This record gives sequence, C-alpha cells and structure tokens, in this order.
Amino acid sequence: MAAPFAFWSDAALSRLAALSSMVWHNPGEVIARSQEPPQYLWIVAEGCLEVAITVSNGDRFLADLLTAPQVMGLTPALDDRAQLFTATARGRTRLVRIPAAAFRAELEADAALLVKMLRLVCLRARMEHDRTYMNVINDNNARVAKAITYLGRRPSLLEGAETPLPAPITYDDIADFLGLSYSAVVRSVQELIAAGAVKKQYRGFIIADPAALLRVVESLNPLHATARDYLAQAPRG
Repeated sequence: MAAPFAFWSDAALSRLAALSSMVWHNPGEVIARSQEPPQYLWIVAEGCLEVAITVSNGDRFLADLLTAPQVMGLTPALDDRAQLFTATARGRTRLVRIPAAAFRAELEADAALLVKMLRLVCLRARMEHDRTYMNVINDNNARVAKAITYLGRRPSLLEGAETPLPAPITYDDIADFLGLSYSAVVRSVQELIAAGAVKKQYRGFIIADPAALLRVVESLNPLHATARDYLAQAPRG
C-alpha cells in the first residue's frame, strides 16, 4: 500500500475509494503541470511517472521517477496550493486518481490521522534536507550512487534484494537530477558498472545488485539514518 494511506482506517479508505477512479495514460501524456491547481493526487498502480520541472532557459530538472505504489501530488493536495512539478507518463501508466478536496476532508475530520500524515510529511522534508547535503558534501561518484538508490528505491532495496526498475534510469535522468554534466555521470556510472552494482539496459541502466550499490554508497559516505528510513518506506509524493 502507498505510504500516505498505510495508516488509514478501512472506513476512511472506503469513502475515498468511492470518489476515486483508475485511469490509464499513454507514454508522454502529461498528468499534471507545474503551477496548476491541485485537483487530484495520484497513486501509481502500474508503469512510471516522470516528475520534473523545466525553467525559463530550457534547463530541465528531474525531481523523481515514481513507480507502484508511489504517490504524486501529496504536498499540493495537503496545502491546496499549486502543483510543484509537471508529471508525465513514462511508458503506458495506470494511476489511481484521488480528488484532493476529499483527501483533505478526511484529514480535517480525524485529528489522529492528520498527526500521522504530518509525521510522514516531516520525514519527507528531512529527506529533502539530506538530498541538499548530498549535493554539497559528497563527491560526484557518491552523488551518482545515492541518486540511483533514491530513484530506484524499493522497500527491499536495503535488504539487498533484486529490484530492477520497470523503466531504466538514463544518464540524462541522473544528470538532470543532480545538475551534473552528462560526461561526469557517464564516468561515475562506468565505475558502478565495473563494481557490478548496475548494468546497462537499452539506453540506460538498472540496479543489478542492490547490495553492491549500497556497499559503494556506504564506502563513499554512509547513508544518513533519515535516508535509510525513507528508502525503506519507498513511496513518495
């Protein structure tokens, strides 16, 4: 189950499910645009959502790649402000579409549920701080290795289980995620391939050995406890 709904009661989930719908989206279809009003939040049921923003000079920044059962649009649904990013289907993608107003109404009616949601949001805010520190204090190899663990995260990743992505991460993805040059990313990924942590697939690469990838991460700069908690939780909004 998606993390933001793991602690909901059956009754609250049933009410929300009655107002929600399952929708298929074709590759390249835009699900939400940055700065649009928050009408919905989405749970990825199948496929992959690319979450990014393009600034005025044309530079693109990748925020995340979301796969089942991760969540898109949690923050805008909570604070009723504009969407933070543009979300696009990467491959054919099936989503659960949940009305943001109904989601907020359930939280406003249940103080205990609201507190649990606040704790989840706080964990995610701490992870954003961890990402900032990663970019400031780590070298390129550590940044690339940590970016791959972040984009390819699964609940079983920290246990070293086999967890290939349904859509390969590309060199451009990592460059856009970290703000590094393409050539810098290629050099770091080649070292990870040599270590057996990732392997090439089509135009990108996948996690080949999660345990090996985490060994590389830990040898360069250990994961913060917050990052471990976040990776173990997996879904993100």
